[in-house]
Amino acid sequence: MSVQPFPFFSGALFARKVCHVYLPPSYHASEDRRYPVIYLLHGLYGSEAHWLLKGQAEATLYRMMRSGSLRESIIVMPSDGGYGHGTFYVNWYDGSGRFEDYILYDLIPAIDREFRTIASAEHRAVCGLSMGGYGAFVLSLRNPDVFTAASSIAGALTATSQLTEDMLRTDVCRMIGPVQGPFAKELDLHVLAARRVKEEKKPALHFNCGKSDYLYPLNVAYKSLLEQIRYPHEYMEFEGEHNWDYFGKHLTEALDFIERQFAAAAT
Repeated sequence: MSVQPFPFFSGALFARKVCHVYLPPSYHASEDRRYPVIYLLHGLYGSEAHWLLKGQAEATLYRMMRSGSLRESIIVMPSDGGYGHGTFYVNWYDGSGRFEDYILYDLIPAIDREFRTIASAEHRAVCGLSMGGYGAFVLSLRNPDVFTAASSIAGALTATSQLTEDMLRTDVCRMIGPVQGPFAKELDLHVLAARRVKEEKKPALHFNCGKSDYLYPLNVAYKSLLEQIRYPHEYMEFEGEHNWDYFGKHLTEALDFIERQFAAAAT
């Protein structure tokens, strides 16, 4: 069985959680071999099961590992924490939940204890769609000592300056606090990239988006920002809308990029 549920306890959320773990074909053939890990994040209104149920992730992973276009890796598909319609994988300003801490200090250590991972940043990456694309970038940019690379598929790659008044009337203010406040700036992908580009250790970034996607303008704006500050990145755009047809199809490019980062680390 290549995919198995893995239950664990989150101290950050004080809750029992479950993620799905894809084990590579050779995992049970040896008790000594260790593997890099990719965390695959779901989007708004989603769950830890959606990459399997709607994105055909298992078939994509099997095909890529069998062909050698992605080295054999452990793929972890977690919940975002399960609060409301989506947590964006960050600690919330109003104290509703510490969803970044849940990923960093509960999920990752549990995976490294239970499975034969290569437990280092150079062999750990994160990828996500929509809200999960934002999650992949914010987690990696805030924690370059944890993730070597991040890939976003049709991600909500936003900055606080791009939030509309309608958005601020929703859960967004509960999440980020005052728009011009220091807490919000720590969750602003534009601010984080501008800060990180000056440092030697920074995550490699890939993002792709459909040209008919409602998040396409945010992706184009983020591409322009990274070009302006000279942050190395890979950007792709394709025909497509914000749906599972696009997400599932373009998981391949996101994983191709991560494979190249793993290969660079290995050499």
